[in-house]
Amino acid sequence: MVANLPSRPGQSGRRLRWLGFVGRRHLAIVALALVLVCGALVPGVRTAVLSRVGGFLISSDPVGPADVLVMTPESDLSGSIEIADLYHAGRAKSVLILEAAPTSIDSEFDRRGVHFPDLTLDTFAQLGVPHAAVSRADAGDGGTTQNTRALVDWVRQHRIQRVIVVVSPTHGRRYTRALRRIWPSELPAPIIRTTRYHPFRADNWWHSRTTLREGLVELEKLGLDYLAHPL
Repeated sequence: MVANLPSRPGQSGRRLRWLGFVGRRHLAIVALALVLVCGALVPGVRTAVLSRVGGFLISSDPVGPADVLVMTPESDLSGSIEIADLYHAGRAKSVLILEAAPTSIDSEFDRRGVHFPDLTLDTFAQLGVPHAAVSRADAGDGGTTQNTRALVDWVRQHRIQRVIVVVSPTHGRRYTRALRRIWPSELPAPIIRTTRYHPFRADNWWHSRTTLREGLVELEKLGLDYLAHPL
């Protein structure tokens, strides 16, 4: 008979913490599934519950004056319209585009001498935002973690005080949490603005397969963010 070997110091504690994390994650997923199932069974409840869920994702701050308007990699063209409106309303006179790093496909096109029009810059120009008002910053792979860090680095480097960041509706709450976790404490809190021109709406997001998929994916990511950063 082989005796059980003692665990290394701290190993049991780490195992318990991991099991606790997995258990909480599964509990959150089960709770979300129960809410959606109950809502699906009762039409009146379904509309109310799903509208509340959509509204929870769309977290947008009141807009005040700022030094720069920020477009993130996932803002898409609806974000361009929102930024142009804020620019013409006098909220800020500068625009920063956080750009994801080129992919291998981009590099291959460049190697072959294939160059595409600068759609974002051209769109801004046609919306009345001049080229001189627009700056760019590298946002790494373009994910939330990378582009929030890139924004903080850029703000520090250029000694910016106030920013308005435009994101898609589904990304509002998670982006707010991610950016404010790393935002310099000496600066005013960043303003997160969700674009009004995106097709995701709190009152009907589950009617379209595209917005339904987007909402469910973002809910999963937001749930994991709450588990990793409860406060």
